[in-house]
Amino acid sequence: MLMRPKTFLVVLTLTLVSAWADDLPTFDDFRRIDRTRRLTGQMQTAELLAVNQINTELILGVVRQNTNDAQFAWGAAEMVTRWPDKRTLFETALQLTTNNIAIANRFACAAAQQGEYDLALKWAWFCEEKDSDNTMPWLVELWVLGARKQPQEFTGKEPLWATVFRDYSVEATLARIRLLERVGYSPYAARRLGFKPDSEALIIARELIRPPLAEATQRLLKESATYLQFRRPFLLSELVGQTIEHAVLMRRPNAEKSMEVRVRFNEMDERREELKQLYGALEHNTVDFATEKQMVEYFNDVLALGEEDAMKKLAVTVQQLAPPTRGH
Repeated sequence: MLMRPKTFLVVLTLTLVSAWADDLPTFDDFRRIDRTRRLTGQMQTAELLAVNQINTELILGVVRQNTNDAQFAWGAAEMVTRWPDKRTLFETALQLTTNNIAIANRFACAAAQQGEYDLALKWAWFCEEKDSDNTMPWLVELWVLGARKQPQEFTGKEPLWATVFRDYSVEATLARIRLLERVGYSPYAARRLGFKPDSEALIIARELIRPPLAEATQRLLKESATYLQFRRPFLLSELVGQTIEHAVLMRRPNAEKSMEVRVRFNEMDERREELKQLYGALEHNTVDFATEKQMVEYFNDVLALGEEDAMKKLAVTVQQLAPPTRGH
């Protein structure tokens, strides 16, 4: 019995996806490479770079097969590197969601980084209206003004009510993970590749601390730094917050002689040392002994609880479930 053309294409697509999935990295691939990296001390090996390469054609193929799925379009926009493709995917996701705030914010940042200043301002202004307490779109506007060699001043009233920093990294991560799983990546590989603690928003915030620092920029950065350090899903955000706060504090008159500034710098140094020890313990005493299921749960906990709490929870879980040592 002959297959109908549409049925034949569906079967062919599924067959190709299945074949490609056989070549996608597995948990064992990542574990082997991570162990080699720790033993050699190399931060990036050729093999690690290879498994971190995401198959763009597979991603775009899923988007083309699911034209009404905004999250797939958003996830693809987050991962493709060619700007024309990225821009089209962001615009598609916005159209399908009737201008979702999270997507609009991230599109504004991506456009700014690409030098598409008018496009960046269009969506930054949209977000300033719809997401007004978020410092992120206001910082995008200031960054664009600086890039254009214009005074970093708002034409209207300064947004004194903007006191939080949301880059929607959790929502973007979930979109990337869902798309990668649909492509055929395993739950672990999808999370490993879908996690991206850094963002264009954090890059913009870091670049804004370069002098000269306008008053409007300084205030928004101060609010952003505080929020990043105490309300963050990823520890990288906290470290960026520290960097921003450090730069803002150094703008004070006689900052180097200020006891208050010294105390705060010591607090940040102690916190960085605490995080360094936490990372070291996780890498050497926990991750190497965790199962694939435990690592998938860890990534889920990062998004739900925050990275620090997820790390501590994983350490307890692995220790409790580890087989007893011989002789005990």
